[in-house]
Amino acid sequence: MRVINLRMHQVRRLKELEIEKGVLNTEALLLVLKKKQAKTEKGGRMVFKYLDAQDDPKVMASKMYTVSMLNSSEQYKSIDKLILPEFAVAVDQKISGFASALEENHRNVGRYLNDDTISLQDKLPYLKQIGEIIQEVEQVDDNNFRMQFGDLNEYNFILSEDDKVKAVDLDSCYLGQGNPPISYYLKQDKDIYSLKEKYKTDSHGVIIPTDNTDLYCYSMMILSTLAKENIFQYNLNVYYAYLNHLKEVGVDIELIKQYHHLYVPIDNQNPKDLLSTIPVEKEKEMEFKEFKKQYQLKETF
Repeated sequence: MRVINLRMHQVRRLKELEIEKGVLNTEALLLVLKKKQAKTEKGGRMVFKYLDAQDDPKVMASKMYTVSMLNSSEQYKSIDKLILPEFAVAVDQKISGFASALEENHRNVGRYLNDDTISLQDKLPYLKQIGEIIQEVEQVDDNNFRMQFGDLNEYNFILSEDDKVKAVDLDSCYLGQGNPPISYYLKQDKDIYSLKEKYKTDSHGVIIPTDNTDLYCYSMMILSTLAKENIFQYNLNVYYAYLNHLKEVGVDIELIKQYHHLYVPIDNQNPKDLLSTIPVEKEKEMEFKEFKKQYQLKETF
């Protein structure tokens, strides 16, 4: 894999990438590289993900393996909606992070989906694009390895200037080896751990990423957008009651069935093609707070 070599005094002169308010970057400092240090094939700028975990040899070895394997696969590299790290970056001869193409003037999808001033009708096309990316990744037939997003959540996607959704932070995805990433959605849902064959765990109790886990996370991303609430944090009685509420509001029964499948021992399905059936004119009625009023649920649920 190609390596960019920097000295610490050069790193100190780099400008930090400005990110939107409300978007947290918990594992790295994002620095914009100068074009004389690195640039894309089209001459664009690149961003250096200066990792907090650079002194942890196990974490760095896992990330190096992931990035190297992704860059060795022409099939994954051909998916232009994946912003893959292209270079390893060494600071004072120590691998400290990775460099990838900088999507100029991008917006974060998580910030967008959680903005209550934006209509559901405007959010659904971007949710569908995420589903299309997941499908495209799942369809890759590479004999060497399979990529799973692992910690698939809305904040790991961005919107380009031309309104295309792209996946970022792919140094943290899972290729079947090493410690699986801890998923924002999976770690908070105690009920899925009872499905031991469908959602298998490693020796540390962390769920191993599969197509089923990626689709679970994507499905919960959609449901949380409809509800304006993290539904996966509630118990199954509330979950199924809310699904019944959506059915009564007018959500397509086929989409409701896919949400029932998340907690039974059959493979999850990609709901992207059913998003067009969601009655956007009932946006208010689909909110979780409206459901709570109707069912007189207490805050303790």
